[in-house]
Amino acid sequence: MSSISSSQPMHIEILGQSFSIKTDDSPEYIQSLVDELKQRYARISARMNVADPLRVAILAGLFLLDDVKKMQHRSSPAKNGQTASAPAQQSEPASAENADEEQILAQLDKRLGELGL
Repeated sequence: MSSISSSQPMHIEILGQSFSIKTDDSPEYIQSLVDELKQRYARISARMNVADPLRVAILAGLFLLDDVKKMQHRSSPAKNGQTASAPAQQSEPASAENADEEQILAQLDKRLGELGL
């Protein structure tokens, strides 16, 4: 198979939406991002019993932003030259982030149930 250059569009399909993008990144890298995003969507949809693609995408966006903010927070003391006395959970691998995601999902699920959504 020949690789797709950045001058050619790459076809992507997510949550029933098809579109093409142009990127300087490799098709393999973009596909890995798409696959990971689809896995997150599937976990959220199954865990919260949400079928609406827009809601799934919004929840996934919140979790991804939460991940980014937590990573920025964890790396900020090192950037400032400070020695961090960080809690043990900050040095744990991605499994801790999955546990956080599960906890947030459970809280959201409970709250949405209370609201009748």
